[in-house]
Amino acid sequence: MSALDAFLIMLAVLALLGVIFEEVIHINKAKVTLFFGTMSWMLLFLFSDNAGETSAISDGLSESIAEIAGLWLFLVAAMTFVAYLNKKGMIENVIYLIMPKQVSERRLLFLTGLFCFF
Repeated sequence: MSALDAFLIMLAVLALLGVIFEEVIHINKAKVTLFFGTMSWMLLFLFSDNAGETSAISDGLSESIAEIAGLWLFLVAAMTFVAYLNKKGMIENVIYLIMPKQVSERRLLFLTGLFCFF
């Protein structure tokens, strides 16, 4: 394992710790992951050995950016749709329609799990 590989693993661990301790350090996990991800790609480009490796890194970056852009587009569309439904009161009406009057936290947890996986 090269020094660059070890440093990139260390950056990944720091990013994971930043996400885990978001509430303690008061830095949004999106900012932490974008910072460390960008830093990792920059280091890969800066320390690539030859043109073939640089080309492979460039292809990987393009693929990653396309996946991230697709994910962001989906999330923004889904959040907009949910915000619209919430503003119209649809979500609250569905919850009151489906759920009984008194639901314990434990039962709600299991119902949510069943809803998510089935």
